[in-house]
Amino acid sequence: MKNRSKYGVIAAILRSAIREETRTKIMYKAMLSNDQCRNYIDSLLNFGLIMENNNGAKMVYKVTDKGATFLDYYEQMMHLLPISLEESAEEEPYNIKLQNMI
Repeated sequence: MKNRSKYGVIAAILRSAIREETRTKIMYKAMLSNDQCRNYIDSLLNFGLIMENNNGAKMVYKVTDKGATFLDYYEQMMHLLPISLEESAEEEPYNIKLQNMI
């Protein structure tokens, strides 16, 4: 798997938490290590993109309205750009070529 941008990882986490999910399930769905998942979830909680609920014996996470808006904007941006920013940055840094925009 290629390296993802931070925003790509955030989007993967938010997609995973559309429905209430435990941190372990988010970790597997977003393909993250335990430490990565914990760090990202802590940051997303601080920014208000996900919320934390105690579901009896388990702590679960769910996307907030703000998180859903972020995910929508991220997916629109990725749809509008004919190439991903991550790929072009690896190949030719600072030389992004947009194709078929006319």
